[in-house]
Order: sequence, then structure tokens, then C-alpha cells
Amino acid sequence: MEINTSKAHSEPDSPAVVVPPDRGRSARKKTAQNFQRTRHVPARLLAVLKLLGVTAAVVLAAVAAFYAYRQACTADMLTLRHITFAGCRRLDPGNLEMIVQRNFPANILRIDLDKLRSRLEQETWIRRAEIRRVLPASLEVYVEERVPSAIAEIGGELELLDNEGVLLDRYDPSYGKLDVPVFTGLRGDSAAAYKALQEENSSRVRLGVQLLTELASGSSDLTRDISEIDLSDPGNVKVLLVNDTAEIYLGDRDFLKRFQAFLAQYEQVKSEYGEMASVNLRFFPDIVYSPKRPPGTKAEAETKNRQPNRN
Repeated sequence: MEINTSKAHSEPDSPAVVVPPDRGRSARKKTAQNFQRTRHVPARLLAVLKLLGVTAAVVLAAVAAFYAYRQACTADMLTLRHITFAGCRRLDPGNLEMIVQRNFPANILRIDLDKLRSRLEQETWIRRAEIRRVLPASLEVYVEERVPSAIAEIGGELELLDNEGVLLDRYDPSYGKLDVPVFTGLRGDSAAAYKALQEENSSRVRLGVQLLTELASGSSDLTRDISEIDLSDPGNVKVLLVNDTAEIYLGDRDFLKRFQAFLAQYEQVKSEYGEMASVNLRFFPDIVYSPKRPPGTKAEAETKNRQPNRN
């Protein structure tokens, strides 16, 4: 038997091969990144140039529009030559045209229509104005005039008012007959003083107009029975009748209901107690009558419907 104790022949151990780092990959990666960045530079530049181009175009358009507008504003063909007024019954269109010519530019494009409207509405008789520009050289003005609807005694003079309490003019027969009661008890002892207290006076006039409107809704004859409406106390309006000297106090609401209730029993009360100094319906349905007769001759006052309505 043969025993072989020698090692099998083998190749000598070769040293391990060490692979150097792949520097080429890193270099290629950096090169690719640099290439991509280089490619993005023109795109960004193009975007910037495009934005600058758009901005320049907008600026040029604005400049062109400005010079076009400026040229139009100086063009002789746009000089205001004609103004038409509609709705003028008491107003003189010639006077209104002078206001436009004296206070506003001659070029129609340079006229501020809002300012012109506000200026025209400062005129006493103009309640509202609308203005339309008609190129090349015309304006159309539509006027809503105030309507005289009340006569007020102010400082010993009769003045004409509209429903909003605006003082229009000194009352004159040329305005025609206004078959309405005279308003008294307004603030101010002259037209100027009245205007200085316009807000308070307008509130009182509207209350008087409300009274007349309510009575007229029942019958137009009811307003003809009244000669004067005293608004000195807005919480208790006083009226004077055409053929009677009694002072009738109607409170500040439900004027038609109260006045009709008063008329329904007034003649009977007078026949029993004589002429009345005053009748107070402020706390209607209570009606308090105050006779003119001296105390003691008959009952001085009588109250009907003794459940007062204090609302």
C-alpha cells in the first residue's frame, strides 16, 4: 500500500487583485451634470429675455396709449360743441350749459362726468341728473326736477318745498295753486337759517307729508278740511281746521284712523259742550276734548274710549 503524504500540486497562491476606484464614472457624472447645467443656461436666459420682451411690449403699449389719449385730448374735433338737456320744465337749459362751460374742460374726454353730475345736482331744482358722453363733441343731460308739494311759513314768508323738505323758492302765484295746508313749526327764522338746519327740517316735513298722504288715502276731502299743520312738536303733530279754531293734536302715527275717529264724533261733542279749544288724540283711542267755556259751566273735558293705546 502506498501512502502519499505530499500535498497535491497546486498553483501557488496568487495575490488578490485590487480594483482601483472607478474614477471615470465620477468624472462622467460630473461631466453630465456640467453638461445639463450648460444646457439649462440658455433656457433660463431665454425665459428672462422673453419676460423682458413682454414687459417692454406692455410698456410700449402703455406709452402709445398715453400719447394717443393725450393727442385725442388736444384734438380740436373733441372740443365740446353741443349739450342737450331733457326734463327741464322750470330750469333754464341755457343757465345749466353755462355751468358746464365755466367749470369744466372744453375737451369732452377730459370732463369728469361724476363731478359734473354732482355739480348739477347742487342746483336747487335738480333732484337727480344723468349724463352721457356722445363722441365726438356732445353731451346729453337727463334731469329729474324736484316737484313742489308743500308750502311752509318761514320767517313770515311763504316758501315752496318738495317732499324731502328742500326749499325751492319763494311761493308765488306763478307756480299755480297748491291746494295743500301750510306747514308751520319748522326750525329757522329765515330761508338761510332753515337750510342750516336742513336735516331736522327735512325730518319734520316728511312727517307732515306722511300725514297728508295718509289722509288722502282715505279721501281727498280730508286734506281740504285742514288749513295748517304745525310740526313744532314731531311727537304730537297739531292741525288747524279750515272752519274751526280748535287745535287738533294727532300724535305721530295712524293719522287717518285718528282723524276719522275725531270727525265721527266732533259735531256731537260740540253740540253738547260748545266750541272746543283743543282736541288731543295723542293717546288714541282716548280722545280728550277741552272746551272754550269757562270752568264750571259744563264738564271741562270728556274722554272717550277710556282704554288708552300708549304704543
